[in-house]
Amino acid sequence: MQLQDASNPDFVAEVVELYFEDSAGKVDKLEAKLAAPAPDFNEVDQLVHQFKGSSASFGAQAIAALCVQLRDGCMRGDKAQCQALLQQVKQNYGLLKEKLEVFMRLEAQRKQLQAAGGQ
Repeated sequence: MQLQDASNPDFVAEVVELYFEDSAGKVDKLEAKLAAPAPDFNEVDQLVHQFKGSSASFGAQAIAALCVQLRDGCMRGDKAQCQALLQQVKQNYGLLKEKLEVFMRLEAQRKQLQAAGGQ
């Protein structure tokens, strides 16, 4: 299966950008909510559920799997476990972002070449 084709050559880059824009906000909110002395685990769980869904749809299965564990921690009200899992999520998220930034740079170069007539 190929996501990118001639009719929409920017599709993959747009999906990558949207995922990271949306996810960065969720990670920041999760960190802030879990830093509270008494986190509202229902709110944390809702955010994690959204993040899990977008990560799974995007193909970030390792992040989605960590989100499942994080939701379990929310159900138990285990702040320490949730914070530890969030750190793992952030680490995986950072690695994914690093790898996809290479793709985005190559995509930008492709666009420049195409605009210059080098297709």
